[in-house]
Amino acid sequence: MDFIGNEKKAEPKKIKKAPLFSKLFDAGSQKMESLLLVILGIIFFVGLWGHLLPITRSLMLLFTPYLLLVGGLVVFALTVREQGKALFFWALLTFVITFALEAIGVATGAIFGDYRYGPVLGTHIFGVPPIIGFNWVLVVLGFSRLVRGTFRIRYAPIGALLTALLCVLFDYILEPLAIRLDYWTWTGGDIPLKNYASWFLISLGAALPTWFFKKEPTSLLVQGYILIQAVFFILLRVGLALGGLILF
Repeated sequence: MDFIGNEKKAEPKKIKKAPLFSKLFDAGSQKMESLLLVILGIIFFVGLWGHLLPITRSLMLLFTPYLLLVGGLVVFALTVREQGKALFFWALLTFVITFALEAIGVATGAIFGDYRYGPVLGTHIFGVPPIIGFNWVLVVLGFSRLVRGTFRIRYAPIGALLTALLCVLFDYILEPLAIRLDYWTWTGGDIPLKNYASWFLISLGAALPTWFFKKEPTSLLVQGYILIQAVFFILLRVGLALGGLILF
């Protein structure tokens, strides 16, 4: 009641509506994740045929670094939103370390072997395209979350070991394609065994800390994205082999 005896009318409560953007890009939304992975799968499927057809291959190679950057950033941003600061700082450290190792490797040949990056993956810094460090982050993170979330491996050393083996398998699938498409080249043409040994050790060291994140991962985006890449490289390798353009 007010001073003159008139009753004040209660103001209706305002219901705050979540912005459409927030709803659409909610990292916990399975529908959004499924939609995004379908879109990425379609893009990579189109890219597969674009790589297999000689008339469009150069155009696909031109788009390669931009697709990897944009697709990777979207997936990574939504994954960080779910996982929090620990994942961001892990990713930053992993990027810096792997990029530095790549730069040392290109300059000296002491880590992976004697190799050089071609122009396909974009601008070089110290002889290395920055997208390489970013893809190291996504590959290790994708397989570590696959091992931890899908395979339910909770013991950190075993999980990191399996992650490292999957990363080496990923590189094994990619290597002949990378040479054929001029991502990078090896002096003498042969892929040295220490390349795979270094992949294993670096992946092992990078994967181990991911088992100590306090927040349990639920998003399937990053592992789905890396599996799309893996399937893309497998199908492209088979397709080019059937066309007589690359040897297994």
